[in-house]
Amino acid sequence: MHSLKKNDKILIVAPAGAVTKEHIQPAIKIIEDHGWKYEIGKNTFNSYSFGYNYSGKPKERLNDLQWALDHPEAKAIWFARGGYGAVQIVDLLNLNKFIKHPKWLIGYSDNTVFHQHFNRRGFPTLHATVCKPLADGHSDETFTSLINALQKNKLNYSFNVHPLNKGNSLEGTVTGGNLSILYSLIGSNSLDLFDDKILFIEDWYENFYHIDRILISLKRAGVLNKVKGFLIGGFTRMDSKEDNINYNNPFDNEAYLVIDERLKSFDVPKIYGFPAGHIHDCRAIIMNGKISIKIENNKILFSNSIS
Repeated sequence: MHSLKKNDKILIVAPAGAVTKEHIQPAIKIIEDHGWKYEIGKNTFNSYSFGYNYSGKPKERLNDLQWALDHPEAKAIWFARGGYGAVQIVDLLNLNKFIKHPKWLIGYSDNTVFHQHFNRRGFPTLHATVCKPLADGHSDETFTSLINALQKNKLNYSFNVHPLNKGNSLEGTVTGGNLSILYSLIGSNSLDLFDDKILFIEDWYENFYHIDRILISLKRAGVLNKVKGFLIGGFTRMDSKEDNINYNNPFDNEAYLVIDERLKSFDVPKIYGFPAGHIHDCRAIIMNGKISIKIENNKILFSNSIS
């Protein structure tokens, strides 16, 4: 993948939930402030209601994403938002022109479908904020990490050691994304092959028991058996706001205990509290890239670059 330089072009498309022009203004400002150019898919601001408010009918969303993948000059595709809808169109994508003109795919949440589909086929992608910010905004590092990934193709972070951590170091290729989306891809040719890789997971607005169900299902399906290590990010707004005193905690303790219980049979490193996911501080991760994690002075030192 290319490091973005001045006048390089970023394409904005909405392959899932509905989005407005106002939603993507912060992203446009970032693009312009860094001397990049942008182009917006023609169907991005469409709306189609069919059990969910999509940014257009499946064919419209497919056409926009295919246009972006085929674009001969653009260096990145920034998804306008998540929501639901990626799985409806992923099997219809043609990658023939993308292979000749590869570009970054940027997003998270429902866009885990695309991360997994492209990572399985050997392409790195960027698990990072979508154009539409969370209602309570994002940290500065959310955006600076994305910019660093685009400009330098490498990332370095430090964050606090979590009590549930196991192991002092971890190196390998990272894959994963939103846990519920990974669960939905079981048995498909879009789920990446996890063998000997580090699995990153995050989620929000799930019941504790459903997190348990997902992890049991992934284990029973055999997709976790040869994972090299686990990187656990944000788990927030779990269960109900009335019953969960940690509802707004970015790293919900009860969710973490459920995860730890289900992963304890895997004798591999586990790093909790990674700042990524549906949380205020959502750092970029180069998926299908190499990561190195070590502990120094009670801090986790994380580095990430293209393989």
